[in-house]
Amino acid sequence: MQTVWYLVQLFLSLGLGALFAFLAGKQRWHLPTARALDAVLYALLFLMGVNTAKIPDIKERIMRMGLDALLATVLVVIGCIITASLLGLLVRKKVNPSERVRQRITWERLKTPLLMILIVVAGIVAAITTGLFDWFEGSMITYILYLLLFLVGMQMVQHEVDLVPLLKSPMMLLLPISTVLGTYLGALAFPLVSSYTLTESLTLVSGFGWYSLSGVLISSLGDPQLGAVSFLSNLFRESFSFLLIPLLATVSHASFSSISIAGATSMDVTLPLLKKSLGDSVVPLAISHGVIMTLFAPFLIPLWYL
Repeated sequence: MQTVWYLVQLFLSLGLGALFAFLAGKQRWHLPTARALDAVLYALLFLMGVNTAKIPDIKERIMRMGLDALLATVLVVIGCIITASLLGLLVRKKVNPSERVRQRITWERLKTPLLMILIVVAGIVAAITTGLFDWFEGSMITYILYLLLFLVGMQMVQHEVDLVPLLKSPMMLLLPISTVLGTYLGALAFPLVSSYTLTESLTLVSGFGWYSLSGVLISSLGDPQLGAVSFLSNLFRESFSFLLIPLLATVSHASFSSISIAGATSMDVTLPLLKKSLGDSVVPLAISHGVIMTLFAPFLIPLWYL
């Protein structure tokens, strides 16, 4: 019952933000909302680092956590490629190669993930080397998380995210379902090669690439170590997407796989890369896929956390 109430609070925060932006006017406060969202996000990541520093023997565990996150990412990506490829073969979806171009990894794509890693590391260092955060308790993260989701709800309305296309094509739902299945296929294999239980594995991968939410949300539920691994794993998923999308775009029937491995980021961060690699026709599907994965994450993470 406690998990259900927590889910209600999360979606209530998201819905209230959307309602507020709708009533106030879609065209108002775009810039203040974006800046507030960044500030809240960075604060949450810093506090997640502080919370992570309270893990016993954190200095000895941190390398193991990074390796676990990398392994989980590899398994998830493989799982998504498998299920999305099967979906592509099922519907015989062919990729139009007319607009494919070679992509390069640039500083613009790397700087945001690197900045977020540095913020988390700063929180860990600050908590380990000073006594300034002895007062901090992990439960405090929850209230800031509600504010983050409120602002996300506002931004979805301000950006006029349209969910109507989901009703027009079964593929708008089939691909996100394929992504969930592929992600969890990787999670099923993870306990075989790590010390994590099945429910822990399912929890840590359920961010679907939304690393800033997954780590904070799991930490707020009471497991900062699992939160840190989830943060890194979902961050690695985004990084892997930048490397693999151009490669997969050269393979027939691979448009679904390219979108699937991107997870929630297919509607924003990796969307330009998807567009350039696969053509304009992939944009509506990529956006709808990202929106649905974004809505799934705050529901499925606490659902698996038992």
